[in-house]
Amino acid sequence: MAGFGTVGQALLRLVQHERERLARDLGVELAVSVIANRDVDRKRAAWAGDVRWTSDVESLATAPDVDLVVELMGGLEPANTLLRAAFANRRGVVTANKMLLASHGGALAALAAANGAPLGLEAAVAGGIPILRAVRESFAGDTLTALSGILNGTCNFILTEMEKTGRAYADVLLEAQRLGYAEADPTSDVEGADAGYKLVLLSRMAFGQEVPFDAIFRDGIARLLPYDFVYAQKLDRSLRQLASCRRLDSGKLLLSVRTHLVSKGSILSRVEGPFNAVQVTGRAGGDFVFYGRGAGGDPTATAVLADIVEIARSGARPNVPPLGFSTFQPFQGADPEDFVAPFYLRFVVKDRPGIIADLSRILANHAINIDAVFQAPYPEKDALPFVITLEPVSQAELSQALAEIARLDFHTEPPLALPMTP
Repeated sequence: MAGFGTVGQALLRLVQHERERLARDLGVELAVSVIANRDVDRKRAAWAGDVRWTSDVESLATAPDVDLVVELMGGLEPANTLLRAAFANRRGVVTANKMLLASHGGALAALAAANGAPLGLEAAVAGGIPILRAVRESFAGDTLTALSGILNGTCNFILTEMEKTGRAYADVLLEAQRLGYAEADPTSDVEGADAGYKLVLLSRMAFGQEVPFDAIFRDGIARLLPYDFVYAQKLDRSLRQLASCRRLDSGKLLLSVRTHLVSKGSILSRVEGPFNAVQVTGRAGGDFVFYGRGAGGDPTATAVLADIVEIARSGARPNVPPLGFSTFQPFQGADPEDFVAPFYLRFVVKDRPGIIADLSRILANHAINIDAVFQAPYPEKDALPFVITLEPVSQAELSQALAEIARLDFHTEPPLALPMTP
């Protein structure tokens, strides 16, 4: 095992608890032989039992008492070097490293196949939810057309707490950090990178294209204000960060990680706290929703252990590529003109006559139709929030209009645009 943090410790406890059952019921005998971690003396734990401790992470690839390397360190290095060395030595690998797989997954899967070594990666997306296995195998008989889901528990906790309590983003973020739902540096979560890595993996598996991380439109949650949730309630909607990929009839993929106003009638609007959910849409089968604990030591450890058991029982399984496809087609990315939705526009302004007229004029010049205007009573006229909802409009056309609107002199906050989904 490389890495002995939250997930690594949960995995070792789970192996200790399940070892007898796995041997008795499934014929799988497991033993953790080596734990590698930088600054290993700080991680040593008496309860780990009879294991060897080392700070030489790369030695796991050649250690004679290692059959399978479990990588739980995260990041690109030394994880990438370790996995390549393990495959070169025909050692199987199980990893939860979404960043590494999003960046180098194709090359690593090819190297594993070339050396007859298995690669397990279920824990890289949505914690304990078996979504990658489902996309890779259970939906092989259908043509998938879309994926959409809540893939970051930190963001979902923050959004649902803001919705319930009316508290400000910064206050709820501090609580999320105190409870262990957010890192000390939450940037990857709240700016959409974490969900973006997971979306890369899901999209590659679903659509067989070499999806690059940089192709994903990403917009974080830090600009949301308490009264956004007030207006969302008036619209019978909830604010949720959704990671989504849709295949257009042209074959192009439309990808984004951004906050949506989701209809209260949607299952995704009812996903709260640190939970995850993924909706998969097939041409023949329609919609399926997978829901469960998407983060944390125990849920992620169950996914890691499931991969370990599968490899112990089945070996490399060369007929089932770990990423769903042996080779990938070149990426075909959709254009901003292809993203069309009704939008929620939130403004915070220094109140004066003519503001609505100025906004309406610019929107009309771009052939954008207003659906409704909302202004809840608010005492502070020097920072007055209000909302305009729009009929369906393309992202490209809206961006041009917003660039012009942002130059007007009455704003105290930059305008915020969020798509609204059924």
